Amino acid sequence: MDGLGDQDEGAELVLQARRALDADWRYWLVSRVVASDEGNLALFGIGRRFGDQVDGTGSEVNLVATFHDSEYATKGFGIDAGQAAASGLPQTSMSGGLRSIGVDFNYRQYINENWQLYGEALFEYYSSDVRDSPIARSNYEAEVGIGFIYIF
Repeated sequence: MDGLGDQDEGAELVLQARRALDADWRYWLVSRVVASDEGNLALFGIGRRFGDQVDGTGSEVNLVATFHDSEYATKGFGIDAGQAAASGLPQTSMSGGLRSIGVDFNYRQYINENWQLYGEALFEYYSSDVRDSPIARSNYEAEVGIGFIYIF
């Protein structure tokens, strides 16, 4: 966006865990914590696997709530004094709390013994604080991705 400048490079540590709610991993709780020099983010949710396979292929869906601290929120959706002067947008600091609620759908399929096809669709509906940011382009974020996974 014009006048906001380039974002600095950064490093993140991401930890994710799942806890099965039944013996065959059909339902689970999921959590993810992102710690960085630009703040912290946490995700909590519940997931469901579809189909009978237990090899990591097939489809699954996760319903999640995402929270961020004020530093992470401001880095992603805030405008500092220099950016405000250059862009004409109002200086904006964000508070921590609920970032969004969302749904994530994943699909994996073996192509052969070592290769999997991977697809993902994500919809994230922002909280009112994020939606009110002058740089939030809409009330939500939607992503679709496709890729390949090589299994060693």
